[in-house]
Amino acid sequence: MQRILDLTDGQGVDTAIEALGADSTFQQAIKVTKAGGTISNVGYHGHGDFVNIPRIEWGVGMAEKTIKTGLCPGGRLRMSRLLHLLEMKRVDPTLMTTHTFSFNEMDRAFEIMDKKLDGVLKPLIVF
Repeated sequence: MQRILDLTDGQGVDTAIEALGADSTFQQAIKVTKAGGTISNVGYHGHGDFVNIPRIEWGVGMAEKTIKTGLCPGGRLRMSRLLHLLEMKRVDPTLMTTHTFSFNEMDRAFEIMDKKLDGVLKPLIVF
């Protein structure tokens, strides 16, 4: 989080994407998004009764930060754009990857993600 603020001279980003479904990463997305920005939440928050919003960084409700939720809104077009970013090497997903599995180990990968075992953040499935 601090690295993002350093890179943006403390201003934050226009848009942050939370894809993990963890309370801590959701809060970090809010903290690094500047006033008037958008937090796109595609992570599955399957535990607990509440999702916490850091009050000060949210601008005490006055910063006009938009939180959009949904499972991959935009479908095929959004996925096509994401794959293009990957192909052009504009995004390196391995920086978020903590575990690597072969395609044959996919069941184990899902189990580790579901149970949040072994410090997993994001698994990489290799075909």
